[in-house]
Amino acid sequence: MRSRTCTVSAAGLIAVSIAASELSHRRASRSAPGRDARPACGSCAIVVLGFPSRRHGRLHAMQKWRTEIAVRSIPAAAEYVLVFTGGRSHGAAVPEAETMAAHAGRLQIPEDRILLETKSANTRENLSFALPMAHNFDTIMIVSDPLHAARARRYAVTLRPDLAGRLVYADDYRFLERWWLKAPAAAYELAALMRDRVPCQATRAAQPRLADNAVSTVIANATVAARP
Repeated sequence: MRSRTCTVSAAGLIAVSIAASELSHRRASRSAPGRDARPACGSCAIVVLGFPSRRHGRLHAMQKWRTEIAVRSIPAAAEYVLVFTGGRSHGAAVPEAETMAAHAGRLQIPEDRILLETKSANTRENLSFALPMAHNFDTIMIVSDPLHAARARRYAVTLRPDLAGRLVYADDYRFLERWWLKAPAAAYELAALMRDRVPCQATRAAQPRLADNAVSTVIANATVAARP
């Protein structure tokens, strides 16, 4: 009886965590800064944020998800380019950007629609290096999971205030899609929000790479443990 009670309680906690995660991601998906992309919006640069590859450069589930979000978010009748970001991580043989670009190729994205940024090591660097590649486009879309993309849009406005009016939303939220990735990502984004509020700039600057490595480990473990 006691074992059954514990099981029910655990299931309830998991359900609440998933529901809270879904609500957070749904709200973040359309949070400012940004606006909805019009069906025909001229030219669009879609910046796909990096994530560490698996050992030997194999595609990680989070990289796969981000790439698929980017592909389905391509505006209809628009000239577009996908800008994949991220350098080498965890001793990978190829940069994160190349790993995701290869998956985009498997999704029938032509090579001439793909640009690579292969030097960055965290979200701020993803944007610092990629936004100059995107600034000549009519609209700019930043792609990741919804909460991470929302944070990245805020970073983008800080880095390039002149681009704020060109930021548009990706098609990044679908109910219960990759829920086993959303939950740990939501926990990390809460920590990132608190980190960004730390007044000491030196402390803040020293943390992003360590934090990104930590969240990649958490999400990798969650992927293995929770995938249906």
